[in-house]
Order: sequence, then C-alpha cells, then structure tokens
Amino acid sequence: MMAANDESKEAPSNELRCDYLVVGAGAAGMAFVDTLLTEDPTCRVVLVDRRAKAGGHWVDSYPFVRLHQPSHYYGVNSLPLGKARDAKGREVFDRDDLASGPEVVAYYEKVLAQFEASGRVDIRLETSY
Repeated sequence: MMAANDESKEAPSNELRCDYLVVGAGAAGMAFVDTLLTEDPTCRVVLVDRRAKAGGHWVDSYPFVRLHQPSHYYGVNSLPLGKARDAKGREVFDRDDLASGPEVVAYYEKVLAQFEASGRVDIRLETSY
C-alpha cells in the first residue's frame, strides 16, 4: 500500500490508497473505524476481515450466546445497540438488555452499511492480510 499523502505517483490498479488499514471487523476494529470516521472527517480506511460478515467471534458463536454485559455498553458510539430508550428516543441503561448473538451480528451489519454509506471505507470481507 502507498501512503495517502504520496500524491506524486499514481498507484497501480492493484494497490489501494488509505490513511488507515484496519485488520479485523470485530468489536475492536469496528469501534476503531467508527472513531476514525468521527474524529477525522477526511480519512480513508480499508477494513479487511477473513470472515464473510462483520462481528468477529459473534459470527461463529452459537445462536444462544448472549452478551454478558448490558447492550448499552457494547458496540460503536455512532449507533446504539441497546433496545431501552427514554421518552426522547435516547439509549438508556437496562441491566437486563443483553443482546443475543444473532442480534449482535445484525447490529454489525448495520454498522458496516453505515461505514459503506460514508464513502470513506473500503470493505474487504473474506480477505486475509
């Protein structure tokens, strides 16, 4: 990969330009990309994961597995995972709101769609780096 600020040379068609290469579309990778998009309005990201879906180990977990912490504390900052809302529609703490594995995977699909809609994230699933 070539650095994004190296404008003096054209990148060959098989190379990607980015400011950040994020390997892994699990909880940490997704949260990092979300923060990058929020904090740096011009950054370009390439996100790669060997799995066919975002969500890390949640993609492979059994469907009966649930979060061991309230959903309010999990996920990315720009999209709440928890179901509990106040009168204004804001996410609120509910200790019994423990998202299931399929709910977490569906949530990360929404987050991935949000990244894609930004036009700043090149998503490469089923890819190894």
